[in-house]
Amino acid sequence: MIARTASTPLITLHPFGREDFARLISWVQIEADLVEWCAAFFRYPLTDTQLENYVESAKQPNSRLIFTARSTDGEVIGHIELSQIWPHLSCRLSRVLVAPNHRRRGVASSMVAQSLLISFDQYFVDRVDLGVSAANSAAIGCYARLGFRQVGTWPNAIGTGSSTIDVVWMTVTRDTWVRSDQVP
Repeated sequence: MIARTASTPLITLHPFGREDFARLISWVQIEADLVEWCAAFFRYPLTDTQLENYVESAKQPNSRLIFTARSTDGEVIGHIELSQIWPHLSCRLSRVLVAPNHRRRGVASSMVAQSLLISFDQYFVDRVDLGVSAANSAAIGCYARLGFRQVGTWPNAIGTGSSTIDVVWMTVTRDTWVRSDQVP
């Protein structure tokens, strides 16, 4: 399944596997990047063992779908996950990460749009939820352009050494999803 918006690149989503571990690890070189990407889901430094457990956890029914995003020339340019999949109810968009040299080019919008297609058209969920650092205005804007709306804030949600991160909770419903220009 392929999705894009008018101004974003065409990408395809492929299952995440062992061959993707080193690349993903290289994208989160410092602890702050890891925390912004996945909160406390992984521990710094990210390792093959953590990623092996991550892939293994996806084998449980409706637990998670983990993808790499590839450009039309086959280059891996992103990572995205759908988790807590409850068909006909809801799921969660998690761990969205764009390769450092492909950021600010619309890749995240394409990955999210494609993940929403999967969520709504294959799992028939009524809504997709996510949490994002309140300081990550680029991500919040990306999600808002695709129809996500802020439904709450969790102050001091994530501890990072001597500071904390506030998390913005966002939701898009089947009825409010901005879909008109997303299918090629």
